[in-house]
Amino acid sequence: KRKDGAIFMPKYQPLFSLPRQKRALLLLEWCTAFRPAGSIWVLLLALRGFSLVEIGTAEGLFHVVSLCCELPSGLLADVMGRKRTLAASFAMFLISALLMAGSSGFGGACLSLAVSAVGYNLQSGTREAITYESMLQAGREAEYLKFSSLQNGVYRFSDGGAMLLAGATALLGWRTAYLLDAGIALMGLAAALSLTEPVCEGREKGGAALSSLPEALGETVRGAWTLLRSDGAAVGIMLVNALVGACATLTRFFLQQRGEEAGSAPALLGPALFVLGLGGGLAGLLTGRLDRLSYGRAAALVGAGTAVCALLARGTFLPALLCSGLAGRLDDALQLVSDKRLNDRFPSAQRATLVSVSSMAFSLFMIPLSPLFGWFFT
Repeated sequence: KRKDGAIFMPKYQPLFSLPRQKRALLLLEWCTAFRPAGSIWVLLLALRGFSLVEIGTAEGLFHVVSLCCELPSGLLADVMGRKRTLAASFAMFLISALLMAGSSGFGGACLSLAVSAVGYNLQSGTREAITYESMLQAGREAEYLKFSSLQNGVYRFSDGGAMLLAGATALLGWRTAYLLDAGIALMGLAAALSLTEPVCEGREKGGAALSSLPEALGETVRGAWTLLRSDGAAVGIMLVNALVGACATLTRFFLQQRGEEAGSAPALLGPALFVLGLGGGLAGLLTGRLDRLSYGRAAALVGAGTAVCALLARGTFLPALLCSGLAGRLDDALQLVSDKRLNDRFPSAQRATLVSVSSMAFSLFMIPLSPLFGWFFT
């Protein structure tokens, strides 16, 4: 209903099919994660002759762009529509891959990574929002946790599959590898365009028109800010989930830096990276049990487990690799439970914006914890 009490009915509403929507969403997960060149971009830059200082600078630029664009991308998804935003995300991935394939110097590589960061920002919060709204429209929101666990599994196993091919990707050459990434991004763009935009309470179907964009942005910001001020429990879930996620992620980063212990033989490089990224794919086995607990107890258990994994990760490579996989599994399980609890509290019209705020909390924890973990693992 509108504010004046009139019922808004869109002129045209495509037939909504939840099974078809689910298939498209799972294909999006595969297209996002299965990026043979993107999964080993550090190695490919090193093979091109870039120094570790240059690679570190490029990675820093990626995170700066990501932090700056996180909240605007969430606002865009809530105002302009989730389908449009996901399509724009894969367009960014396509442009990024083509820029990297066509670049010859450090500036082109940095520009490609900056565009890629925007692509990830446009997805952050948008995939979760359109998934939850799709389940809500079909009256199946109780199944959100189960399906989001499946999405997470597809993402993790696809990412692991790309890592498993690391040796073969390196042999292809970096230009060919990035052209392959561009083809996968084009497939993702087609999958995003095949989605049906769910009917969202408080927002017209398909997003706001350009003429009403400033007003819609203002309403979205005010609605998100009102919830953040009034719902302390939601803010607490965001902060705790971001802290545990940052600790688990840094533990995995530490193992990636030591991957050369197993990757000195080219045949072992792919399998070592595959095992490193595999743990999160099994998170669905834990989410059901964690969801039955209070959030505080679930977060305490996962936080303690992640801390133990971080301590054990200082050992020899093989035990550390297993601990990294377990940390990824615990982190993803808590992330799925957190997403479910937060989505139950978020209003539909500001869902993607508020999920982006949660992602910003993760980035803010990563900034001070990164040097601390570097000192801890030295």
